[in-house]
Amino acid sequence: MKLLTIIVLALAGLYSAYWFIAARTLDGQLQSGLAAAVAQGWQIESESLTTGGYPSRFDVTARDLTVTTPGGDVTWRAPVVETAALSYAPNRVILALPPSQTVAVQGQTVTIGSDGLRASLGVAANTSLALDTLTAEARALDLVSDRGWSWKTGAALLALRPDGTTPGSYDAYLGLANVTPGVALSAAPDGPAQVTVDATVQLDRPLDRTGLAGAPPQVQQLSLTTAEVTWGDLRLVADGAIDVDATGVPTGQILLALTGWQDVLTLIAEAGLLDPGLLSVIRNGASFMAAGQDTLTMPLTFADGAMALGPIPIGPAPRLILR
Repeated sequence: MKLLTIIVLALAGLYSAYWFIAARTLDGQLQSGLAAAVAQGWQIESESLTTGGYPSRFDVTARDLTVTTPGGDVTWRAPVVETAALSYAPNRVILALPPSQTVAVQGQTVTIGSDGLRASLGVAANTSLALDTLTAEARALDLVSDRGWSWKTGAALLALRPDGTTPGSYDAYLGLANVTPGVALSAAPDGPAQVTVDATVQLDRPLDRTGLAGAPPQVQQLSLTTAEVTWGDLRLVADGAIDVDATGVPTGQILLALTGWQDVLTLIAEAGLLDPGLLSVIRNGASFMAAGQDTLTMPLTFADGAMALGPIPIGPAPRLILR
């Protein structure tokens, strides 16, 4: 019995020594990583950064965290971010995010309210720390922009993982339940909408320790396996692919199938996604193409920095780039 007690105490002492050494190493790696990111142009500010979780976890808590990308296009602010990793699997991390945070993108600030927003992150257990899987989910989201628009959702899920074909290529999934806009739309059906997106994204470099140095990785290609929005009797289905050049200009074609297309076009215009002055032109052209059918199929084309819906030009294409 005495020998068993000695063995247990010795093992406990060894484990405690392992935990405190590992925690100190983690602190050092965090500080080194932050210093390297700042040297690459990232702006990272935090009131405090603490490590805890003894004996079974490594917990890191950052308070009043602000992160800005090297070019200043994106700034994220959160009052607190908590991460937790089991001591025997430190490459699998759970992030608990606060009920309110902000993201500023190219001059527009969006306040994100959430219920139960969490993310899990897995990276390779080697020096590259390459992304293995990322999953983020919430019971509800509430997005409010300082430009006047807002959206609410029920359950939300985002997932990202390497697709195993080429470095920097990822399968992406987005599911949003019970989506409602914050403004009244005359053509909106009763009840909320449901959104599902299944895509493959090719980045210019992998999401790993070196790939995240400097400016954010950029999209080179986006392939939609399916993107579907259902709202009452209305339905929008999209598939296709676009390539994105080094300046963020997209080229390619997305095929749209619109059920209840008259109301869908009105909704798109009311939501600010289509110039209202073009609505009657597009509606007349769509009526001819639909040939009396309730489902209209037409391409959204990106070419030479411009967009066209079917044969009708609808304006400049967005620049898909972050700096």
